[in-house]
Amino acid sequence: MHDLARRYAANTEIPPGEAFLHAFRRYLKANRESLLDIVVAAASVQISTGTWPEDLDPLLLKAIHDTNPSLMQSNWFALDGEALQGAVNTAKGKYFEYLVADRLNQGQQVGPLLLEPGQQAVLAESMTQPGWDLRIEDEHGAVVEYLQLKATDSVGYIRTALERYPDIQILATGEVANSGLVLDSGITDQELRTQVLEGVDAVDVSLTESFLDHFHPLLPLAALALYEGHQLWIGEQSLDNFKLALARRGQRIVVTQAIGAAVYALDGGLLSVPAAIFGGLVFDRTINQSAMASAYSAHERKLLALRLLQQERQLSREF
Repeated sequence: MHDLARRYAANTEIPPGEAFLHAFRRYLKANRESLLDIVVAAASVQISTGTWPEDLDPLLLKAIHDTNPSLMQSNWFALDGEALQGAVNTAKGKYFEYLVADRLNQGQQVGPLLLEPGQQAVLAESMTQPGWDLRIEDEHGAVVEYLQLKATDSVGYIRTALERYPDIQILATGEVANSGLVLDSGITDQELRTQVLEGVDAVDVSLTESFLDHFHPLLPLAALALYEGHQLWIGEQSLDNFKLALARRGQRIVVTQAIGAAVYALDGGLLSVPAAIFGGLVFDRTINQSAMASAYSAHERKLLALRLLQQERQLSREF
């Protein structure tokens, strides 16, 4: 062993016995770089604090779903122009009805309306109920009053409704209150529209869109390129090592970011950060094991070739 050590270390600047120490230092440096890359990539996954469906008023979500029963959440994204406007207007009107009935039944006053003890507000079961949208019943179930509910900023629309059903009062949004034709609910059409659009935005997110919104590896990749470029500039590494470091560390960053963004897109929330770190570590370990297996296989083939060459030379001497 001593002869072998002298044979392979004699022509190097590293004293015998220190080669292992240098290899160990390279190992520690590679491990630090790996952990740094993974943590930076995981931390750079954009965690938004925007509005999610669970953060919305349940009555708003119910209005959106009830007015579009055949429309899955993923299909909202396909709507645009008049189709989207129609869907929003329909959901807005139903949300107004739900709000009025809910507030009245909770004992709150809506405009000039306040239920007496024992009374309840009941919405029409059919969305195409002619004449009225809400009825007020007493404790015995007898109808006290019928009301039309209109969420609109158009006085012309109110006039048309009154012409068709002149004997049924209209409770409407504030924009048409000054017309003198309606009871002012104290709720504005603009407020309802804003809330409905916010609700549509919350449910109108495809998996791919959510993933792309939170997958941003450019910043950590740029930082990596600057660091490795500086190492190349000051002569700490060769051009080949520079290319190898960019490829190896860049791949690690992209994969870690992709894992974090995918978990977040699947409603993983803050869990995406530890998931990205864990996934990055597993990926790094897998890549290292694959590289070790490839190196072992390459050296095995080289040793086999050398052994065959040695046997051929030995045979040639015998003949």
